[in-house]
Amino acid sequence: MSLPVARSVVTVTLNPTIDRIIEVPDFRVGGHLKCLLRSRLPAGKAINVSRAMSALGSPSTAAGWVGDESVALFEDALRTAGVAVRLTPITGATRENITIIDSVGHSETHMRDVGPTVTEDDIQRLTTELTDLAKADCLLVFTGSCAPGLDANRFAQILRTCMDAGARVVVDSSGDHLRETAKLPLWLIKPNLLELGELLGFQISHETEVMEAGRRLNTHIAVVLVTMGERGAMCFAEGRILKGRASVPPDRVRSTVGCGDAMLAGFLAATRRPDWQVENAFRQALAVSAASAMTDQPARFDPSDLHTVSQTLEMR
Repeated sequence: MSLPVARSVVTVTLNPTIDRIIEVPDFRVGGHLKCLLRSRLPAGKAINVSRAMSALGSPSTAAGWVGDESVALFEDALRTAGVAVRLTPITGATRENITIIDSVGHSETHMRDVGPTVTEDDIQRLTTELTDLAKADCLLVFTGSCAPGLDANRFAQILRTCMDAGARVVVDSSGDHLRETAKLPLWLIKPNLLELGELLGFQISHETEVMEAGRRLNTHIAVVLVTMGERGAMCFAEGRILKGRASVPPDRVRSTVGCGDAMLAGFLAATRRPDWQVENAFRQALAVSAASAMTDQPARFDPSDLHTVSQTLEMR
C-alpha cells in the first residue's frame, strides 16, 4: 500500500467533551479535600490531535459533533490554537469529563460522562459534511468514543462513505466500533495493548503476540501503530516492523492523559511533509507522546521537553 503525502488532515470528534483537570494532593475517596482547577478546556481525542498538530506547525480542520450550547466555546478555543473549524451542532449539553491528579500519591483518577444521544438526522448531517471534506489524499481521523446513538455498524458505514469519496481513513477507537472498522481497508489504526487484545479475543501478554496481530492487520491496513505504555510503541508499515520508546524521568511525569493523542498527532504531522518517511514519522510520534507526559494537560507539550526526549529515543 502506498503512503502518500497528506494534502489535508481532518480530525472528527464523535463524542465531544469539556475536560476539567483538577489537582487534589493526597486524594482519597470520601474526604473533604482542597483542590485546584488546573484547566477547563474543549477536548475529545480528535480535538487533542488537532491542537497538538497545530503546535507542531501542521494545520488541520476539526469536524464532528458538539452540543449547541458549547459551539462558541469550541470554535474560539480551536481557532485560537490555529485549527480550522467545521463542527456540526447537536441538541444537548456537551459532556464534561473530570481528571483528578494527585501530586502527592502520583495517581490519576478519570471520571467520564456519557454525553447526549445523537439522532439519525445528526448522523446524516455529519455524513454530508464529512463527504464534502473527504477529498483525495485527505486524511480523515476518527478518534475517541462514539456518542450514544451511533452504533458500530453505522459508524463503519460513515467510514465507507468517506473512503468512497476519496479520503484515507484513520481510526483510534475501542470495543465494537474498533472491531467493526478494523475489518475495513483503513489507512491507519492505533490500538493500545488492551484494544489489540479485544481485536484478537484474548489478552496480549507477549511481544510475539503483538507482532502477529500487527502483521495480520497490516495486510489490509497501511499503517498499524500499537501503543504499549512505558514499553513504547510498535509500528507496522511497508512490510517493516519498528519498535521504539522515549524515556521520561519518573519525577518529570505529570500526566499520561492524551499521550496517545499526542503520538497520533506527531505521526500525522509528519505525513504533511513532501519527503516524509515512516521511520521519521514514528520517531516524532514517540517524542511528542513522551513530551506530553511531562505536562498536566492532554496532548500538550513544551518544545524544550520535545527536544530533550528526542535525545533519549531508542529504535530498532
